[in-house]
Amino acid sequence: MNPLKNLKIPGLYRIKKSDREKVIRTYLSAFQKYPKLMSAFPGQRERLFALEATIRYYCAYDLHYGAGFSLDDEVNEAVLLIHSDQMNYSLPKHIISGSYSREYRKVMKLLTPADRHKRTELFDELDALEKNVEIPSPHLYLDFLGTKPKYQGQGRGRKMMKKICGYADSISLPIMLFTNTEADITFYQSLGFHIIGETASEKFGFTNTYLLYEPQI
Repeated sequence: MNPLKNLKIPGLYRIKKSDREKVIRTYLSAFQKYPKLMSAFPGQRERLFALEATIRYYCAYDLHYGAGFSLDDEVNEAVLLIHSDQMNYSLPKHIISGSYSREYRKVMKLLTPADRHKRTELFDELDALEKNVEIPSPHLYLDFLGTKPKYQGQGRGRKMMKKICGYADSISLPIMLFTNTEADITFYQSLGFHIIGETASEKFGFTNTYLLYEPQI
């Protein structure tokens, strides 16, 4: 059961499964320099394929077992939420959610076997490193907050986040996320998040900073 199945947040548009391609296009434009992939895939072509595969894989899962929001149905910005109770990933759950869609498989075929293996190694290491961070349970996990470049710098992400934090306050549930850049850390701290841990991958050259928003009661 999806705890967020019927969730509505006033002032935000609840993303539908039929909006999935809109979400993916927004994220592809927003995350072209996704830090975790920059070192692992120095070539732009391979990096963009790895990025699209990753976004398609996790968006399908999050939209099925969680919820996505934007400011309106144009989906020029988006954020995905999932309850920690739904983060017990398994092959059957990914199949049910559509993570292995035809579009996902098509993009994966554009990567070499070595690059596909590298991508799997990268995310396996990310999961292993995360076990060293003390994360409260239950919590809301915030995934992929992104805005199309054309609309960045207009406060759209902040507007969405304030409403989501307000929702977390209303149900007394913390929000957890991780990010990779100083600018993002500063942004989330300005919303009331605080750092709870940091992990670093020597092999793939990225650092994840974990932040937590504790509900204002």
